[in-house]
Amino acid sequence: MLLGLALVLCGPRPGFAQFSAAGSAVAESAAESAVRAGEGGTAGRHNVYRAARTVRSGAPVPGDFHAAGSRVVIDAPVQGDALLAGGSIEVRAPVGGDLRLVAGKLTLAADVGGEAMLGGVEVLIERGARIRGEALIAARELDLQGGVGGALTVYAQQVVIGGAIQGHVKIVAEDIELLDTARVSGTLDYTSPNELRRAPGAVVTGKVSRFARDARAEPEPAAGNGVWGWIGVGLWTAGLFLFGLVLMRGLPGLTSRAANLMSTQGLRSLGWGLAVAFGVPLAAGVAMLTIIGMPLGASALALYPVLLAAGYLVGVWSVALRAREALGGSAAGRGAGAGWLAGSLVVLLVVGVVPFVGWMISLWVMLAGTGAFARSLWLLRPPPERGL
Repeated sequence: MLLGLALVLCGPRPGFAQFSAAGSAVAESAAESAVRAGEGGTAGRHNVYRAARTVRSGAPVPGDFHAAGSRVVIDAPVQGDALLAGGSIEVRAPVGGDLRLVAGKLTLAADVGGEAMLGGVEVLIERGARIRGEALIAARELDLQGGVGGALTVYAQQVVIGGAIQGHVKIVAEDIELLDTARVSGTLDYTSPNELRRAPGAVVTGKVSRFARDARAEPEPAAGNGVWGWIGVGLWTAGLFLFGLVLMRGLPGLTSRAANLMSTQGLRSLGWGLAVAFGVPLAAGVAMLTIIGMPLGASALALYPVLLAAGYLVGVWSVALRAREALGGSAAGRGAGAGWLAGSLVVLLVVGVVPFVGWMISLWVMLAGTGAFARSLWLLRPPPERGL
């Protein structure tokens, strides 16, 4: 799942369609895990599914643990795999199987028995923690003080390594530093505009090779493909613009309220967005395991890309409103509002091409906008009836 998410994070333009595919993979993983729990060979193994503002494992989990929330904490052992999404994630108890997650901030302070696929803004692997299999990490900042038992692949902006790695290491980053405590039992290949900083005590048993950024890995596209690619980007942006106009004209109050929520409560909206983006496909996958819930789950998955698209456009409109206030412009009238929306779409499209920072901004706009949109819908629910 996180491999698909990494493609979203590193993509050049806002990728809620790709993110939707990653969400579907979450649902498929949830369904697959639940099916495994029902097979004869896994009798007595129970999986746990949770989504809330704050989620804790609480007690030992004899199967897989799937969770989404603003804050997710594993504070009791998980026997199987862990699939997590949250603004802040802390893994403080062992995970027996694979660990796959996406987080704003991740703290890994316990052992992982299988492989790890981690995506986040800030990733800290504490000393004493160990990933026994291979590890794939996509982050803005990675501080790896623990150990990795297999190969390590990293895509980040800043990387600090002070732990022991048993396999081949591949790093693509702006700044890379090996501390005195770093031990690499294999080769180290890195792609960076800067030379690796290596402390005197750092040990690399294999060859250390530096490559020019993307020069050897990304061949120049053919002219025809480039033209069609730009045509596709133009059509995609035009489609988003038209969908945005429909939202603004059809649901003006809801759209404005959601955009204001994102502007005034950005972190809270981000938490809601993470919960919705991963909780919806997770719940849909579980629902589809029953005959009664299958239509509901299928409908939720069908509407999922629409929800993400609407969320991204809410985020774009929130950016447009802030830009209008900063520049002293006016959004009065249909033409002015459409102009600000189109301008913000183009600006965010260009920003999304910027390495590292671009995908983070685009992803934040989509998740925070989705959270604000979902919260606005929630606030529209009728108040509960009071008894006599």
